[in-house]
Amino acid sequence: MKKYLLDFTGAQFRAAANSIIKQDYRLKQIIEWVYVKKAASFEEFTNLPKDLREKLNETFFLRSLKIVKKEKSIIDGTVRYTFQTLDKKYFFAVFLPAKGKNSVCISSQIGCPVACAFCSSGKVKLARNLSRGEIIEQILQIENDAKEKVSGVLFMGMGEPMLNFNNLDLVLKSLLSNKEFGIGKRHITVSTVGIVPAIEKLADENFGVRLAISLHAVDEKQRKKLIPNNLGFKIEEILSAGKYYLKKTNSRLTIEYILVKDINDNVADAHKLTRLMRKNDLINPDVQVNLIPFNPVADVNFKTPAQESIQKFKNILKVNGITTNVRQAKGADISAACGQLGY
Repeated sequence: MKKYLLDFTGAQFRAAANSIIKQDYRLKQIIEWVYVKKAASFEEFTNLPKDLREKLNETFFLRSLKIVKKEKSIIDGTVRYTFQTLDKKYFFAVFLPAKGKNSVCISSQIGCPVACAFCSSGKVKLARNLSRGEIIEQILQIENDAKEKVSGVLFMGMGEPMLNFNNLDLVLKSLLSNKEFGIGKRHITVSTVGIVPAIEKLADENFGVRLAISLHAVDEKQRKKLIPNNLGFKIEEILSAGKYYLKKTNSRLTIEYILVKDINDNVADAHKLTRLMRKNDLINPDVQVNLIPFNPVADVNFKTPAQESIQKFKNILKVNGITTNVRQAKGADISAACGQLGY
């Protein structure tokens, strides 16, 4: 049975192809074709002998995903991709074009076990983790399809990345490797609902990528309403882990906070969030709060706050020295915005 090449790290591929490839320079050529030149078939490896290409093709395959749907926003050019896996399951990724700074929002799982009440992905029952190769291939396929280079990666698609930690770890190594993707650590963001042990483990790995914590609430009752399956981690524990990550990696931390009308968007909530951040020493230039006005999702009764409420919330945080940004929805007309990646 053929093996999926993208599931192998460089060292693993060397071992798996040991009977085929004897020279180190051939291995380097293959890695370059796969990750730098984004070749989709072994026939494209034109500086390799034909017999070697044939042997590779007999032993490995390069692609496991199929783009079954592609939708482009007429508002901002955002593209939502629906991928089909070899076992006939579906998930999504989003291409976010920007002059010279294109980003992709990629998935780490098929479905999501966290089931945030405001999120379309949370309505999709977890089927399984995506493999190392399936996560990486999203980027390669989008680059080939868009004919654009990707310089930023957001682990903010379907699934909870920290619950697929081993593959996340392997993918980050590939993204940061100058021999593979060569993407700068400041251009990679890992989002998590707050899996404390995994945050600490990622901090200890010291990749230095940016961490985004989906907090969304200022007390446990409020958070339970928004994130019914919060996996048992308390707000204080999560913020403490965020502080540990910040100090350990000397990187940057983002607190994600979805604003839902009449649930967590009032002035008192803004002051509570400020106190929480001050208590955990998170009011500093390396910490930013992203306010995310709720994006409409089918069969979800939440409402988006009025602009006046959003501005008041933002102003309270800013007055208290917190760097604050109101995230503008991208691809809302094709259900590609935050919380909209579902079936």
